[in-house]
Amino acid sequence: MSDTLLLNKDYTPISVLPLSVIHWHHSVKLMFLGRIQVLETYPDWYINSEKLTLNVPSVAVTKEYFNPRRYVRFSRANIYLRDLFQCQYCQDTFDFNDLTIDHVKPRSKGGETSWENCVTACKSCNYKKSDKLYVPLSKPYQPDYWRLVTKWRNRPVRINDPRWKKYLGVKEVKVA
Repeated sequence: MSDTLLLNKDYTPISVLPLSVIHWHHSVKLMFLGRIQVLETYPDWYINSEKLTLNVPSVAVTKEYFNPRRYVRFSRANIYLRDLFQCQYCQDTFDFNDLTIDHVKPRSKGGETSWENCVTACKSCNYKKSDKLYVPLSKPYQPDYWRLVTKWRNRPVRINDPRWKKYLGVKEVKVA
């Protein structure tokens, strides 16, 4: 419990890939500078000074509209999300820590690390494949931001505070 969910002026997350959260210290600073409005607080978590006691912000909204860039960063988490945590060779679904990134055209054969050449693979399949050329279940592609957001919202999401759910539009929540 050390983060504050930061929403845009229109009450939507500034970003979900990664989720727009800031450290609670930063949210308190922004609150005193008049840059955010606190919507929700952690009920049993207070900070004290000599003359002030206040709840730590859980959800806050910016007072000015922030126009975020809507591109998808190439990352392990985003590749796994694009492929819905499914090994692209054996079709089984795995947890994050049981997966690897596989280069469809192996790096040893000139393959690049890119959206169009990387897929999700379980450790067993990736080891078996080694530097051979296998055809994955689905052709790798660079997803657009909104397609990935839709996939993110349909997966169980781990969040710090159950009150975040109503602002995120997710179907299933796991509280950290």
